[in-house]
Amino acid sequence: MDCENADPYKFCATLRNLDKQVLGKISKIILYDDIHSASAWKILDAYVNTPVEHVLIERVKQNKSLVDIRLTGGVCREFYQNGVDSFIIASSDSDYWGLISSLPEARFLVMVEHGKCGPHIKTALATSGIFYCYLDDFYSGNTTDIKVSALIREIYRYLDRSFCLNVNDMMEEAYRVTRIEMSDAEKRQFFNKYIKPMHLIIGKDGNVSIELKRN
Repeated sequence: MDCENADPYKFCATLRNLDKQVLGKISKIILYDDIHSASAWKILDAYVNTPVEHVLIERVKQNKSLVDIRLTGGVCREFYQNGVDSFIIASSDSDYWGLISSLPEARFLVMVEHGKCGPHIKTALATSGIFYCYLDDFYSGNTTDIKVSALIREIYRYLDRSFCLNVNDMMEEAYRVTRIEMSDAEKRQFFNKYIKPMHLIIGKDGNVSIELKRN
């Protein structure tokens, strides 16, 4: 799987819509993922039963991805070392024609997307008798759960980076600055009345503020 050149939601829908007997023939899914590709690939294994191996590939040069060469090397390793003779490549990138044409002993099926795959690679595949299909044809929109999970995961990541508040530290600072002394019971009463019910206010511009309960 070339995570740079495939849609994770369409791919997930494709796997879900495959016949169980056909899906059972897939022994492993290997995700070759660039650090800049969609984050949903990181949670794909929670939505499919087939074992998933996730290979995150760092960049030596920031403007150059190494996904294609690592995927090519991975296919060759599986073929020559592990005896795998059949591969499904999910990518609309024509660069993989070099890999496919250099391993005539292996069987390939290529999954592409309508809007991303050019006519030349499709012609080359058809001329060589290599079957290809469209991920779009399997997509039925049944990916709401993975989309929601991907969004929530990224929201939590953003909040962790942007927001850090410890209310106990906040109250200790408030007591110190105001020089107010309270008993433990009074502190608990104040905390339960004003701090626990505090909530976020989201403005029309998207900016967020925190409001305490005042009455």
